Amino acid sequence: MGVILESERKSAKARIFLAVIYSVLALGAVTMVYPFAVMISGSLSSNYDYERHSPAVAGFFDRNDRFMRSLATHFDRFPSDIYTNAPNAWANHTSWAPVAEDRAGIAAFASQELAPYDSEEFRAEARRRADAFMRTLAEADPKTLECRYDPRDVPDFVRRRYGTVEAMNADWTVPYRSFFDVSFRIESRLPANRLPDDPAKFAAWLDFKKEYVKNAIAEGDYVSRTLPADHAAFRDEIRNALAIQFADHGTRDFLRDAFANYRTVADYLFLRGRAFVNTIILVVLSVLASLTVNPLAAYALSRFRLRSTERILLFLLATMAFPAAVTAIPGFLLLRDLGLLNTFAALVLPTVASGMSIFVLKGFFDALPRELYEAAAIDGAGEWTVFRRITLPMTTPILAVNALNSFIHAYASWEWAFLVCSRESHWTLAVWMYQMSSETFAGQPWCVMAGFVLVSIPTATVFLLCQKIILRGIVLPSMK
Repeated sequence: MGVILESERKSAKARIFLAVIYSVLALGAVTMVYPFAVMISGSLSSNYDYERHSPAVAGFFDRNDRFMRSLATHFDRFPSDIYTNAPNAWANHTSWAPVAEDRAGIAAFASQELAPYDSEEFRAEARRRADAFMRTLAEADPKTLECRYDPRDVPDFVRRRYGTVEAMNADWTVPYRSFFDVSFRIESRLPANRLPDDPAKFAAWLDFKKEYVKNAIAEGDYVSRTLPADHAAFRDEIRNALAIQFADHGTRDFLRDAFANYRTVADYLFLRGRAFVNTIILVVLSVLASLTVNPLAAYALSRFRLRSTERILLFLLATMAFPAAVTAIPGFLLLRDLGLLNTFAALVLPTVASGMSIFVLKGFFDALPRELYEAAAIDGAGEWTVFRRITLPMTTPILAVNALNSFIHAYASWEWAFLVCSRESHWTLAVWMYQMSSETFAGQPWCVMAGFVLVSIPTATVFLLCQKIILRGIVLPSMK
């Protein structure tokens, strides 16, 4: 029944009341949508614009901002030695984040830098100079070149170079657990005249720099991430190459860089052995177990009127009073004593029975008409037939909610999976997502945001496909 009668809806008080209610609901929707938009925007950002925490990526509609982001792919900080016409304050910043906040300075600088390249005659000469510059890079000693490499490109390079992690570790001095752990951070900071500690890895680093140049030439680009270390000597050529590259391919490069976060995260999450398969198996087993044990327990408590029903319900509800961290240790010790660590049983068994689900299902079963059970008994139906043919079909909505809760818990829970499964071969996507956000890509939060978006897609898809059944399961118990 509505709060306001139909005959009262046209009154001034009712309209004001409804306006306030809808305003509050709209505000609540904004508070939910805005953080999600910031997460989406963050997943498409880079070291240049991530710290803006904006719900929209400015590069999609601002040409000047795209140009600045293209510069950020080649330099750790703003190259004031190349762009002497830029605001003086930019030279004092050690990162791109403060530069990205100077919107007025960006508009003035980028417009001035790109204006000559609007002329086709000027661009033709710029392309010729840039091609000659690329040939100079291809012939140069890679030791004299500086590379602002993209960490997302390293795993693919070493995988193609060695094939397996074991082969790579056999060649290098320091072993790595996976290709995603490899970094050329130390090699990129070595002076040209210093001998490397790991010659094999340093040789790979030199080939990595040369590959950037080769790929750029093969794709018809006018500049690569590898540039001469002596910026001052090649200042005009570097400046021209960066500008003509953006003038001809700026939008393409921007989109490729924005969605590269998703490519990297997908490679990391879905190519980690059995992570994807483990997650599917865990979710299926958890949902099936939950839809089997919880309804049976609730049906028994509802139908047979046991002498200790109230005590059993109190015990079930008492399990909700303790946080998961409190029960984790005794649960781990129990599974260890049973020899179930590093098995799917360790992941599924502790979540099979839910005190809250049994309590809600029992209340729903209690509200079903007793006449149905009496008529079934007169017709000679057995208890299993009554449960399967009468009770379950009438409780589909609440079972759908129970299944959704089991799915979310099994899919998103990483703490328990990380605790009881020390072997990486048994890790799920949630565990790898935690590993990625805390270690592998901790210094690249834009990739972490892309990971959050990817792993949230299955949950959103399940909810959208089952929302009608789920909403019925939420509304019906309140209307009993």
